[in-house]
Amino acid sequence: MRANYYLTFLAACIYTNASSQIPTGYYSSAENKSDQSLRSALHNIIDDHTAYSYTSSSTDTWDILKESDADPNNANNVLLVYTRESVNGTQEYASGSGWNREHVWAKSRGDFGTATVAGTDVHNLRASNINVNSTRSNYNFDDCTSSSCENTFGNYYSSSALVFEPRDEDKGDVARIIFYMDIRYEGDNGELDLEMTESLLSTSSKIPRHGVRSTLLEWHALDPVDDFERNRNNVIYDYQGNRNPFIDHPELVEYLWGDKQNQQWNSSLSISSDLEDEIFIPNPVKTEYLNLERDINFSQIELIDMQGKVIRQLSGYVNRIQMPTSKGIYFLNLKHDNKVILKKLVISSF
Repeated sequence: MRANYYLTFLAACIYTNASSQIPTGYYSSAENKSDQSLRSALHNIIDDHTAYSYTSSSTDTWDILKESDADPNNANNVLLVYTRESVNGTQEYASGSGWNREHVWAKSRGDFGTATVAGTDVHNLRASNINVNSTRSNYNFDDCTSSSCENTFGNYYSSSALVFEPRDEDKGDVARIIFYMDIRYEGDNGELDLEMTESLLSTSSKIPRHGVRSTLLEWHALDPVDDFERNRNNVIYDYQGNRNPFIDHPELVEYLWGDKQNQQWNSSLSISSDLEDEIFIPNPVKTEYLNLERDINFSQIELIDMQGKVIRQLSGYVNRIQMPTSKGIYFLNLKHDNKVILKKLVISSF
């Protein structure tokens, strides 16, 4: 696994309240709870969602994905997980030339297939490249460090090591979907009890477990929530009536599986969604200097690379910072009052 510095550094930041469209009081029953009581409260909040058919002549998961996974730059297209390709949304499978639906929590991990409820939960489905979906199989999510690892679209996988490592841009998305499934399906009302595990499971195993938990926690910190996930969460809520708590409140991860399990969670610890939403980062960034459009001065701005190294730091109420010359993924650590906002940057040529 990669250095735990990612988790230590990013988890120390105060994560943001993800969307101004969270219904008032939606998480009120989880306030001031910790550990198992918090887990139970969150489960009850997102349980018993409105389920849609996997495929039907009326509204089905294809229809919802066309909206939830729509390309922000072309509403007729969908963005594919693991590849970020933008493809025609109307080409549902299309005899293998279109796109299909990836169960991020593999449908064989619990053997729920495409049965209504767990098998059609759109929070767990993503529009996908057909070939990459097949390559991913039901492998465990983990860093692929074996000499047997192969590359497809920047994802690494190994059929002998039984692991699939998504591109950095998708790691957090995957982790937060797995977290959602772990909390949503707790074994009540005849449903499966899905749990994350540290173990690497064989491809033939159908037990309701998925891993690797510690790696997913790192990926959650490495790849913070972005606007695509927020919009997706809102769209699915409009259909299913439930939300992914780890997109709305990413800091919940620390209270359930991290260092804050004995502490009470309170949504007031999250930064105002209005402040977060108005700080727009035009990814990919193609300018030498980035101007933060919101009319606010930050007490400190840090530019951080993928290894967690601070490569540029400005203090004294600033809202403009020079971009690095090397392409890649970086993070902006924006400090205002006693709060911290973390934003992901994708640096392109300029």
